[in-house]
Amino acid sequence: MIGGVVMGRVERGSDGFFACHDFGSNVDATPLASLDDVADFLRSHPRSGVRMNPQWKRITKNIYIDGTLLR
Repeated sequence: MIGGVVMGRVERGSDGFFACHDFGSNVDATPLASLDDVADFLRSHPRSGVRMNPQWKRITKNIYIDGTLLR
């Protein structure tokens, strides 16, 4: 969300998994099966990111989990 507008949404890749990345990594994604797993990963890995659509970008900022800003 930027200025109250949703700019992207986490979505599954073609393999059926969500793609999370540790800080500094654009490759070697951690495949996760549920949004709960994605939330746990983002909370426990500082400055990590997740691929979001549109454009399947790796997002590390302005991430909201259950309506609360993570970072």
